[in-house]
Amino acid sequence: MDVEQLEEWRAADALFDQWLDQAEPDREAWLAAQDMPDAVRRRVQQLIRAHERTGNALDSAAGDLAGRSLGDWTLESELGRGGMAVVYLARREQGMASQRAAVKVLTLAALGAGGRERFQREAGILARLGHPNITRLIDSGVADDGTCWLAMPLVEGERIDQWCQARGLDARAIVQLYLQVCAAVAYAHRNLVIHRDLKPSNVLVDTDGNVHLLDFGIGQFADVPAERTRTQWRALTPGYAAPEQLRGDPPTTAIDVYGLGALLHRLLTGRTPGTTTTGTNTTRPSVLVRSTADAYHRHYAPLKNDLDLVLLKALAEEPERRYESVEAFALDLRRWLDGQPVLAEKPRLVYRARKFVARNKAGVGAAALLVASLAGGVGATLWQADEARHQAELAERQAAMAREEAEKASVRAHRAEAVRDFLGSMMITVRGEDGGLARVTDVIDAAAEGARGEYHGAVQPEPLIAAEVLLLTGIVRYNLGDHDRSLADLQDALALLQPYRDSAAGELSRVHWELVRHAKRQGRLEDMLMHARESVALNDLWDAPPTERTRALLSLGEAYLYSDREEAARIFHSLIAEIEAGELKDTVRHINALNGLSIALSGPEHDPRLRLPIQEERLRIAELIYRPDSGGLAHTLTDVTHTFRALGMLERAEQLARDAVAVADRTLQNPLMFQATTRCNLGLVLQQQGRHEEALEVFEKGSSLLRESGDMHLSNERCWTGLAYSAAVLGRYTQALQATGSSEEILATNGRSGHSDAITSCGLRASVELRRAGPDAARRVLDSCPPTETAESMPSGWMLAKAELLLEEQDPGTAVALLETLRTRHMPEENHREWMRPWMLSVLAAHSAGDTEGLAALESSMSAFSTLEPVSQCLAAPGPSTCLAFP
Repeated sequence: MDVEQLEEWRAADALFDQWLDQAEPDREAWLAAQDMPDAVRRRVQQLIRAHERTGNALDSAAGDLAGRSLGDWTLESELGRGGMAVVYLARREQGMASQRAAVKVLTLAALGAGGRERFQREAGILARLGHPNITRLIDSGVADDGTCWLAMPLVEGERIDQWCQARGLDARAIVQLYLQVCAAVAYAHRNLVIHRDLKPSNVLVDTDGNVHLLDFGIGQFADVPAERTRTQWRALTPGYAAPEQLRGDPPTTAIDVYGLGALLHRLLTGRTPGTTTTGTNTTRPSVLVRSTADAYHRHYAPLKNDLDLVLLKALAEEPERRYESVEAFALDLRRWLDGQPVLAEKPRLVYRARKFVARNKAGVGAAALLVASLAGGVGATLWQADEARHQAELAERQAAMAREEAEKASVRAHRAEAVRDFLGSMMITVRGEDGGLARVTDVIDAAAEGARGEYHGAVQPEPLIAAEVLLLTGIVRYNLGDHDRSLADLQDALALLQPYRDSAAGELSRVHWELVRHAKRQGRLEDMLMHARESVALNDLWDAPPTERTRALLSLGEAYLYSDREEAARIFHSLIAEIEAGELKDTVRHINALNGLSIALSGPEHDPRLRLPIQEERLRIAELIYRPDSGGLAHTLTDVTHTFRALGMLERAEQLARDAVAVADRTLQNPLMFQATTRCNLGLVLQQQGRHEEALEVFEKGSSLLRESGDMHLSNERCWTGLAYSAAVLGRYTQALQATGSSEEILATNGRSGHSDAITSCGLRASVELRRAGPDAARRVLDSCPPTETAESMPSGWMLAKAELLLEEQDPGTAVALLETLRTRHMPEENHREWMRPWMLSVLAAHSAGDTEGLAALESSMSAFSTLEPVSQCLAAPGPSTCLAFP
């Protein structure tokens, strides 16, 4: 259910309540006199019909609903039930594909407890949220008989507490897994949603170790007026509910901070916070698992080592004493994982005393008269002693840290002066070939030689000074395009710095970060990941400023994009939370982190709508920080077009792409590159709209600029693939083959010759050769494509070419198997064209085989798009000339 439909149901529900308030003879006339949109009127009438039926609503709490239909879904078997709802396994058929889901059905009892309103609110919440760790909404509605239902993806997993205990996870592994829950709740809070029911049964872990947060049934929008829930119908879970939630106070995000603390308490102790032994003067979780016989005793040492403090802060009875946000809570847990001091402090004496009094009011009242005369003397003295000790310890730590930092700063200052003096001497002594002033490159060459002791007349500096000089020359040479000598400088700097890992951690971190750039350029992905990890680890050894730490984490996230996108997404989620809470908010680093997260979520396993708010945020920041002629603005505008294009929002995508071209044409920052890439992305948008002549003209200009710039970056490959496809559509086969050759050259340069992109390009070349030179030429090309294990595991472009060749060679049976896989991958969608080729080829295969039943099924599934070209021609007269057309 989209936002518009949800608003229609809300309006209908309110009008239905008014209809019920009318006298029964007047209801029909009252309804006819109301001015409402037709869609709302239909929904009101649906509610009235449900009211007037004798059954009123499906009694999902009393009987088995298996076999019943709700919307397009058929209920199959019960998965679970509670007091408010029952969850069923359900299935729906979409054309030739089948989809399974978990359908949550509201019970009759819940209808009497304000459940309809909560169900509608849950649908609204799930429609707002799009996060990999939050179970999203697929569909929802109200049946003709008044039954409210929600459909969500079927998550096959275990409760998080059972998952952790069954695997005997240690505290570190539990906290690492639990941080996924924190990320999901933090995302919900950023979207103004409070969960209010965080407990083990609402957090599932799948077989891959991914967390899924469920059940926003009692969730609350934080941007609407708070409701004070009626006591008799208050929906919460004792043991996990915050004290203010039990009192019925208006909800805040502090409720979820407490709920998260209670959940982690359960995972580490096997108990909820409410089961702590009463009558003691401590609530430390470690006390609960102190016994060696306790099933959770393995967590005793980690709990005593600061996790106690973190949990006590999250579970503080007063909301203001808890972590101010979920991000702050998660940050302290990451500090614990990294072996850093946590920010939570041990509760002070006065606080503990006040809690003791609250727990033992009767005993304290009886003793009050006895101690009254001592309270002002001994009590004050004890308090002052405790406070004095705390302040003395704090001052001693601060003084030691200050001395250490002063020593480090002195050493860094000495090295900086030495590097400055060394470079100054190079500038004075180095001369150009004609004896005149030297060029910058001459000075850089001499400085690198001098650092190695190879420059005549210069004394080789000490190792750390030499390393810093080589780091500097390596950076400059890379930026000047002298990559080979840059790499040599950086590798020599690394060798000089390695023995000084602790005292030169900052310089080592920068060297590794620069080596990440080299590894990426050369396609050495394992080296890229190794250097990025080292850069991050080294920043923990020195007082790295936020810019340095963020830059290293960005490189680590980018490295994981090539091997583990889930880990990349976790890194970028965490980094964005830190950035938004610190001084780097609304900076280039912020944009870079958002960009990384967008790429991490761009795979087929993710709903592309997850990326939409990320891209909108990138646009906001870019327009805030970049000049109107900035290359950074051009890059951001052109890059976000891919998300809008993937979502079929083609008008917005085209406007952004044209804005990017306009900015690129004004910029002086690497103008050839920006003018080329922005045009290539505009071409892709036009191509998706079927405007191939316009697209080809734009692609030709973009590719010409790419040749002029000599840029062989991997992202430019799609420009050549786009040019090849539009040229093929227009029958310009020689031009298409030349473009696929350029595509494969870029892939080879970047070490991607065996990648799926190379196989896709090879498949397009085979399809073009089939039309240009016939099946023998196409078969030779397909045989040269890098193989994978099975034909069904190959990229779609290769499978399409193979299916075309099989149909040409009169082997429709084998072609049909490939086409069934392709149709599953590419269902018909509005404003998309990728689905057309496999479905048109399927029509051709069915027609060639005389399969009238299969042909009718295909025509039915494509009926909503039957007027689109070239689909309409293929359906009207199936044959090679119509159904082999490139869409």
